[in-house]
Amino acid sequence: MSNIPVLLLIFNRPQYLKKNIINLRKIKPKKIFVFCDGPKTLEDIELCKDSINQLNKINWECKVKKKFLKKNLGCKNAVSKGINWFFKNNSRGIILEDDCIPNKSFFSFCDKMLNYYETNMDIGCVTGDNFLSSKFKFNNKYYLSKYANCWGWATWKNRWKLYDKNMKFWPKLKISKNWKTNFLTESERQYWNTIFDACYYNKVDSWAYPWTLSLWRKRKLTVTPAKNLVENIGISSSRKKNLLKNSIYKKKNLNVKRVKLNNYMKIDQVADNYVFLNHFKGKKKIIFWKILKVFTRNII
Repeated sequence: MSNIPVLLLIFNRPQYLKKNIINLRKIKPKKIFVFCDGPKTLEDIELCKDSINQLNKINWECKVKKKFLKKNLGCKNAVSKGINWFFKNNSRGIILEDDCIPNKSFFSFCDKMLNYYETNMDIGCVTGDNFLSSKFKFNNKYYLSKYANCWGWATWKNRWKLYDKNMKFWPKLKISKNWKTNFLTESERQYWNTIFDACYYNKVDSWAYPWTLSLWRKRKLTVTPAKNLVENIGISSSRKKNLLKNSIYKKKNLNVKRVKLNNYMKIDQVADNYVFLNHFKGKKKIIFWKILKVFTRNII
């Protein structure tokens, strides 16, 4: 049984939650917190009920705490509220959305890293995601990244306190020396400026982007496993076809006993550059955004 508290973020996808609970039965976490956003449509009312009913299948010995909203808050506000609630009750923990299915080594990896890096304030969180090709090898069986990928992740209460869902600090940070000299490359900075601008002006409903920026504001890094430990089964069908072609998005087992802990590791810029180019499609999107901007101006 896993001693790390787990937060399950659920909504209107009972089919994914069912698979997640079946998977969690292999691990048997001792403490599970479940947070459900309120229904947005009439159809959501029944789907949310179905999701909540799936929780009856948590039939192993564990404490389950639940919080269900009556009104829909949307992605950013609901997830932010759910994680805030979770860390009011726990000093550390794992966060899983209903469609993120981890393997057993994910829990062992999180446990080991949460213990080891608890007092190292250079570290912001632990992820179970690895979006690198098989060409990348790591002697320590993990590396440090700037990217806080959140398809299954873990952190501490004192790190989550850095989070500002509304990114009120962004306008000043964007023009500061701290931002212009941080660990981003020029291309990455150009890409993320566009993303964060969209979030700040509420054009994108996301909690994950503000979390990333909140970590970057304090130059926090993410502990990342040498293999992908979590599979996202709920991504959109069009993107899913592309991801399924690529084996890097399929979960693999990691021998956590062979992980060599090192408190002096630095960010792996080569690995991060690969993720930026291949997972985020950074440079391609920058070119697309430039063309779209010119096209829009011409129309106006």
